[in-house]
Amino acid sequence: MSRIDPGRLDRAKADKAALAIAEEALAQGLFVLHYQPKIALDTGRRVGFEALLRLKKPDGSVLGPATFAAALHDPILSRRIGSHVLKSAVAQAQAWETAGVDFGHIAVNVSSSQFIAFPGSPCLVDEILAATRSAGLSPRHIQIEVTEGVMLSEQGGDIGVQLEALRAAGFIVAFDDFGTGFASLVHLKEFAYNQIKIDGSFVRAMTAANADYAIVKAIIDMAMALGKKVVAEGVETVTEFHALRELGCHYGQGFFFGRPVGASDVRFFPA
Repeated sequence: MSRIDPGRLDRAKADKAALAIAEEALAQGLFVLHYQPKIALDTGRRVGFEALLRLKKPDGSVLGPATFAAALHDPILSRRIGSHVLKSAVAQAQAWETAGVDFGHIAVNVSSSQFIAFPGSPCLVDEILAATRSAGLSPRHIQIEVTEGVMLSEQGGDIGVQLEALRAAGFIVAFDDFGTGFASLVHLKEFAYNQIKIDGSFVRAMTAANADYAIVKAIIDMAMALGKKVVAEGVETVTEFHALRELGCHYGQGFFFGRPVGASDVRFFPA
């Protein structure tokens, strides 16, 4: 007699529901991007935005990625969603550029599935180059963020080649959520990237725990020694802001600077 784990069955049902939600969102155009500002800590100037995926229901309510998380791990769906995010971010950057807005850059997250070259479809490098060139955008307007999990995936070797090609074309590449995965110090030398993003869990704990402060300081010192810029995620308090600035962290993002909002709610002020 076989025994089915109720918890496992519930997770399978939840994942199936999430995949269906994502399919519907793609078909009906319900996926939207919200933009969170990225700030230069030394000057307080906004230098760009990170594009964050949201699902806007017909009633106007907005759902976060937890609702469709399973789709982001599905090889086919995540690729389709990633392409949608890229096209949407490029279109928004083009709109701001046309309007004469100094928005800096828009950073987009890419999944491991987007690096796989399927017959009849472009690889990620070609897709990004085609999208930005057709929009008349400089590479400085679009940044690429890749997590440790993506870099260490089965396509790791090819990912390194494509990231190097993107950097050679003038795009900034960020090593996202650093400190939460399984990357070793060796990977900091092997992969092609320009920035390291410190995971928000360390930032939120750094002013209360000596160990977390030491980790943040070590990451910043190490990145600077490697010639990389550092972005601190999840900055929520003035104390964290001052601590990061004193440590020499270059950029920050988080609720202290601004919550993610739709493009129509982003406010630009004259210089």
